[in-house]
Amino acid sequence: MKHLAAIARPLLMLPLLLPSRSTAQAPSFAPTGSVAAVWDLEVAYWKYVQAGDVLSYLTLWHERFVGWPCLSAHPAAKDSIANWVRTIRDEHIHFTSDLTREGAADFGDIVIVYYRTPMLREYPDGRVAGRDTVWKFTHTWRRDGNRWQIIGGMCGLPVVHAF
Repeated sequence: MKHLAAIARPLLMLPLLLPSRSTAQAPSFAPTGSVAAVWDLEVAYWKYVQAGDVLSYLTLWHERFVGWPCLSAHPAAKDSIANWVRTIRDEHIHFTSDLTREGAADFGDIVIVYYRTPMLREYPDGRVAGRDTVWKFTHTWRRDGNRWQIIGGMCGLPVVHAF
């Protein structure tokens, strides 16, 4: 019996010595440095959209920006990128979003972020649009000195969820 106890005791200790599942999982998303700065600007981006603040929104975009906006048949440049924010402002649309960060890549003076968000629009007449649609975004940001600006981007086809 003592012999079995001598063998069993080390086996009982084995789970304590092996890494647990929780430590083997990927670490939680905690950006630092340039990536954190860009995520802060993405949050500001959506606050400007919600407020219909066209001027602040435009400060985020580089003069030579070209990207593919949601629902656009063709890529657009900075001169037309804020048209949808103007519509939110001018038509008094209550706009909400909820960013879910999907990833980021840091290349020094370039940071690319990937995320998704619903874009809920509540119109003054009571209509609501976008309730079950989540859009995918990619923005490429470039640092010029201490300033980050969007130089490229794309809004992906919506991921429709059946709730």
